[in-house]
Amino acid sequence: MKSDKKPLRVAIVSDAIDARGGVEKVILSLLKAFPNATIYTVRSNRKYTKVEFPGVKIRNSFIQYIPFEKLLRRELYLLYPWAYRSFSFFGYDVVISVSSSFAKFIKPWRKQTKHIGYIQTPPRFFWMHDIRTIKGMSRFSFKFYSFFVSTFLEKLWQKWDRNAARKIDKVVVISKEVQRRVKKFYDLDSEVIYSPVEVKEMKFNKDMGKRENWFLYFGRVETYKGVELAIRAAVLAHKPIKIAGTGQDMDRMQELVTELNAKGTVKFLGYVSDELKLELFSKCKALLFPVQDEDFGIVPVEANASGGPVIAYRSGGVLESISEDNPKTGVFFDEYTPEALAEILKTFDPREFNPANCRKQASNFASEIFEYKMKNLVKEVADNGK
Repeated sequence: MKSDKKPLRVAIVSDAIDARGGVEKVILSLLKAFPNATIYTVRSNRKYTKVEFPGVKIRNSFIQYIPFEKLLRRELYLLYPWAYRSFSFFGYDVVISVSSSFAKFIKPWRKQTKHIGYIQTPPRFFWMHDIRTIKGMSRFSFKFYSFFVSTFLEKLWQKWDRNAARKIDKVVVISKEVQRRVKKFYDLDSEVIYSPVEVKEMKFNKDMGKRENWFLYFGRVETYKGVELAIRAAVLAHKPIKIAGTGQDMDRMQELVTELNAKGTVKFLGYVSDELKLELFSKCKALLFPVQDEDFGIVPVEANASGGPVIAYRSGGVLESISEDNPKTGVFFDEYTPEALAEILKTFDPREFNPANCRKQASNFASEIFEYKMKNLVKEVADNGK
């Protein structure tokens, strides 16, 4: 007998889609759970989305079509809330916003259309004064945003952001770290569903003895990612490091290596393919994750999924994914200095870690778990709205 129950109509709303990152991985997992969903975003890189989201309906806001938008991108940032509110969600049962900034500002068209907010973090630039996290920020843009810090304008934006969060029907967060921020800044309770990690796709190296004698940094080369600290620590410890990734801070980091006369110690790989990524994760001595107060951190989990250990700064969401005890899947350094990290690098031995334990720990954050939980949550929220 056929069921007369119609499938749920789901929309996915995202911050800008530019390139591969944590947000994009969440969207891809949501599309596996809801393959007929339409994506709404303030703007997107069409060359990227054509490759990564083939056949997916993507609706961009008016920001996408503003002349010279690329040149004015950061100055237009404060128009994003209105861009998201301009979207119409007529006919949808559930809208899922994936947001670290303004995607949660959407306005469902009727009470029956439920809004699930998957919050990556409250916006860092006016809640935590971490302006550096706005990607691609120029010196002029930095001064522009600095003008808002600790002024009545910041208080006004905080009020608008808090009100937008409090209109969400169901608040979900990517980690307990973000859960604490949501409670502190929005005074809201939330449910934790960890960011999805493609554990099965990672190349598993079950023999620590076959790992090579170099450390890996993998991610954006940006000031706030701690790349400089990783480089200085490797030079102090006389241990080779490979830097995989690109970013606004690349030129400065290359100049730093020249200044330190460390070209034999530090190797820049730039952008790497998926195939090379798998090789790097499976061969490195350990992954270095020198990021402060990370929201969650998919990269360390990917390193564990490859059977390898992680060396991370003791803060943020990484404390929930990497274990120092049983199973031991990594170690933390407590002082955010090159000297503190260098001391660990000097004596680090990957053979102290069990690859199977690392892989098992990573499996707690597998994308299949995320998809299962999100499917159940969407159904529950939709049923409660009827």
